[in-house]
Formats: sequence, structure tokens, C-alpha cells
Amino acid sequence: MKKHHKVIAIIIAGLCALAVIGRVFYMVICISCTSPPIETYKFHGTVEDLDSSLQKFANANPTLTYKFSRRDSTAKEDNGSRDLEIELKKDTSIISYGLVCEENDNTTEIKLVSAFSRYNTYGGYIKEAPGVKELVEYFEKGFVSPLKKEEHVEIKPE
Repeated sequence: MKKHHKVIAIIIAGLCALAVIGRVFYMVICISCTSPPIETYKFHGTVEDLDSSLQKFANANPTLTYKFSRRDSTAKEDNGSRDLEIELKKDTSIISYGLVCEENDNTTEIKLVSAFSRYNTYGGYIKEAPGVKELVEYFEKGFVSPLKKEEHVEIKPE
């Protein structure tokens, strides 16, 4: 084998080894991982039922704003999954909650995937993030409980 063929073989072997090492490193540090939800809830009804109840609740509660959006707007068919953003005013701050709603047989699974205090800059996408525990407690006391009391809508933790 000529010298330049050996060099090319070594370069190709090095690139292959680098690709394998890079892939393993990518998987180990989990660059594209999705964190598990902070909390998961069940609502007995469709996403449309939930939207209707939230609309009534928001009209009666000026400290609440919400917005539903289609989960995958690029798909030709709508699978019913929705992103739900809820903002609750608490004292002088605004707390934002990100939720994913997935409908299945007249039951909607609601995953709390983020909780942030907008002005106090704490919160996150995982239970262990600073302040998330308190934000989830406020979500349940300031949103889930009043929704049940005022609109008779029950969203239960799983």
C-alpha cells in the first residue's frame, strides 16, 4: 500500500472514530432531551371543554390570562394536542405556566412543563429548579382550586 493510501485510511478511521465519540457525547449530555413534566393532571372532558371553562373563569378573574395554541401547527391534520400558556398575577409579579394538553377518549392529560416568575427570575422546566416547588403550589392554590370552586371544573393530579 502506498504511503498516501495509508494517510487517507488513517484520516477516514479518525473521522469515523470522531463521529462515534461525538454521538456518544451527544447522547450522554442529552442535548435534545425533553424533561419529564413538572406535574401531570387529568381533566375529564375534551380540550374544547377545558377551553370553554377557562374562558368563563378568565372572564371572572382579571388576575388570569391564558392562551391555547395548536401543538404542531406544521402538521396537515390536527391531532388535538394544544399548548396552553397561563399567566397569574400575584402581588406585583406575574407567574407564567406552560402546559401541554393531550386529548384521549374524552379525557385530557395536562402536563405542566414550565413555571416561571417573570419579574423575580426564578422557576424552570424541572421540579428541582429554584422556586418551582413554590410556583406549583401557587398554581394549585391560585388556579386549580378556584377553577374547581367557581366553575366546578376538576383538574386532578395524577
